Amino acid sequence: MEKGILTSKQESAIAKMIDDAIQLKGLLELVDGYAAKAIVTLVDDNLINKLNIDPDLKVKIGELADAAINENIELCESIGSDILNSLIDIPGVEEDQEAVLFEGALKIIVASIIKYVKKSE
Repeated sequence: MEKGILTSKQESAIAKMIDDAIQLKGLLELVDGYAAKAIVTLVDDNLINKLNIDPDLKVKIGELADAAINENIELCESIGSDILNSLIDIPGVEEDQEAVLFEGALKIIVASIIKYVKKSE
């Protein structure tokens, strides 16, 4: 049985994304991928695993990780909205209205990040 929320495959994919994003020089570049994998695994298996997270939420977070790894932005926004809606209750606002609000907010955040990343390239 896997510890934490992420599967070993998801941990490896996220570590590779981190490794690709961080460019170091010389020997450090050779070992940063291993360090990223170790950190991702440590955080997921030892720290996150100690949190009392609802099993259904763990499944949703795993689905979100898969969507992010596959760069499926729309699915990330949808799953992220579902997660936020399950965790946050705005008094006086219906659940379906909260879902629209959260999804809209996530679309703005993601679009801003994408614009920033493209501008930085």
